[in-house]
Amino acid sequence: MGRKLKQVIMWIVVAQVVGWIVGQMIAKKMTKGDEASDEFQVAAIMGGKKFESHARDLKSGSAITSMGGIEIDLRDATLDSGGARLDLKTTMGGIQVIVPNDWAVDVDKKSLAGGFDAKVTPLEDLPEDAPKLHVHAVTRMGGGLVTTKG
Repeated sequence: MGRKLKQVIMWIVVAQVVGWIVGQMIAKKMTKGDEASDEFQVAAIMGGKKFESHARDLKSGSAITSMGGIEIDLRDATLDSGGARLDLKTTMGGIQVIVPNDWAVDVDKKSLAGGFDAKVTPLEDLPEDAPKLHVHAVTRMGGGLVTTKG
């Protein structure tokens, strides 16, 4: 391998490592709340993250990914009596949300060169008083899924 090619490869690797470090720092600043919070925000940039909510009165949550992925597990959370909202945005990444099978989940989605799917219990199979989760998802060159299976 020629000397110039080795230098180019070295600079590419250095740029990736620096990008990953900066991404982790930004994602940490953007993340708010913890597993017990009734409102949370999770971010993953050039990396991955798992978040498991144990909220007793979950009102809202958001997840942002860029060249990364997030898994959000809400099976141990209890929704606010008025329902909850989840805002998901991913660019060149992915988000998976796992919910209990007795939640009424409706999804509002917008995708550009990507997709978002919901594999949850159909609304007609649930009682009218089922806990309600509204998901607003925007995907750009990425994907997302709300599912009842972990």
